[in-house]
Amino acid sequence: MTMKTECSDAIHEYIDTNCQINAALTGEHKEYVTMVLQLMRDTYAAQVANGDTTFIVPEDISAVIIDMRPW
Repeated sequence: MTMKTECSDAIHEYIDTNCQINAALTGEHKEYVTMVLQLMRDTYAAQVANGDTTFIVPEDISAVIIDMRPW
């Protein structure tokens, strides 16, 4: 499994595809979805730059995402 796939899987642990589609089409929970996507992309980019080979969601980021979950 590639890091990109691991990152995508991690995103889906917090926001499933339907939630992402709803945010794009109707704006429902758009701020939360955008925040999760941006945090994951930034984390992915930092880990790739560090030469990591496995994507890991840091505990502090996971805690923020869970605490801010609107559902």
